[in-house]
Amino acid sequence: MDVVTGIAVGVVTLVVLVAALVAVGFVMLFRRRGDRNLEQSSDNSIAALGRRAGSLLVKLDDGLRDADDELGYAIAQFGADKARTYADAIAAARAKVTEAFRLKQSLDDAYPDSDQQAREWTLQVIALCEQADAMLSGQDKTFGDLRALEANAAGTLTDVRARIAATTSRLDGARATIAGLTKNYAATTFAAVSQNPDEAQKLLADAAKSADAAEPGISQQGVSDVSGILQDAGRAAQHADQLLDAVDRTARDLAAADDALATLRSKTAADLVEAKAERDKAPDADTGAAIIDAIAGVEAILPAKRTGPTDPVAELDSLGDAIAALDAALASARNEAQRLEHARAAYAGTLVSVTSQISAARDYIGRYGGGADARTRLAEAERQLVIAKAETDPVEALDAVRRSVTLARDADALARYDTMGSHPGP
Repeated sequence: MDVVTGIAVGVVTLVVLVAALVAVGFVMLFRRRGDRNLEQSSDNSIAALGRRAGSLLVKLDDGLRDADDELGYAIAQFGADKARTYADAIAAARAKVTEAFRLKQSLDDAYPDSDQQAREWTLQVIALCEQADAMLSGQDKTFGDLRALEANAAGTLTDVRARIAATTSRLDGARATIAGLTKNYAATTFAAVSQNPDEAQKLLADAAKSADAAEPGISQQGVSDVSGILQDAGRAAQHADQLLDAVDRTARDLAAADDALATLRSKTAADLVEAKAERDKAPDADTGAAIIDAIAGVEAILPAKRTGPTDPVAELDSLGDAIAALDAALASARNEAQRLEHARAAYAGTLVSVTSQISAARDYIGRYGGGADARTRLAEAERQLVIAKAETDPVEALDAVRRSVTLARDADALARYDTMGSHPGP
């Protein structure tokens, strides 16, 4: 070997060794981050890491909900400019938690993972949650200090009372909305919000009492020792406002579901005519039998709109499932243009259904809680919905929105199972 060759070999070997050491260093650093706070436990197994990851996901999911509420209060108290860094921190923290939920969903899916992969992904979930937690905690401290220095209790009291008055003025309308829902829809469709006006009224009464209690201690000259009381009053008023928003959103969702169901029924009636024509010219007995079964499934669900209270979201789901079976039976008979047309029609109805179901699951978890699995399914349902809305191929968009429906149902069922017996109502 000549001198030049020897030097070249030595350099290459050195580069490889350095690269290997750097890679090992990154792995060790990453694992130290993931294993943080686990040193006191002798059990660093995948199961232990999984429990910690699940606990952190629940904590951070709740923390982000609280942060959203805190952001609204901070904007009202300090203005949008001073609250902008808080909004940015929440957005960055939410991105990390969203990625953590995506990894958790990958761990929970039907595809088996090696122990090494499961451990590394779980460590990533832990690290992402810890990073998000640090972001939120830093901003909480920043605003705590800001309140201590800049609390304008007199102005805050005025803002809080204005919010209490504005939200109180919405109570009668919310009760009228509930009465209309009671007349037109099955009780299960709006059970989650049926008591919201009464709960909002109690919160507003508490907020008013807190505001009255704080008034005598307000100093016009600057910092006041009643800021905490006013903060509680503001949050109670904001929560009441959110409860009434949920009533309005439920009414809009059910009205949209009614419209989507009527459109889908009309379109599906035309599809049945097509299906019966294809049945009569089916190329073989198996294809003909599949079409016959699919037609029967649709006809069992398709009768004209029922009188009295209905559940349009459940009807959309049932009809959507039947249409999916019919589409599969007719797939070989349809050309590409027909496939796209039918996918667009089915997508429109399914989109209304999943939007309602995701909102219901999110509200339920926000009020009553739920474990990491329920929150993971909800996060994945929301991610699949984003994918569906961004997809330009109608068939792919339909597949994504149907996945979102399934995940939203699972999230709701898991959350209710997790909180079984811990709250009233269905």
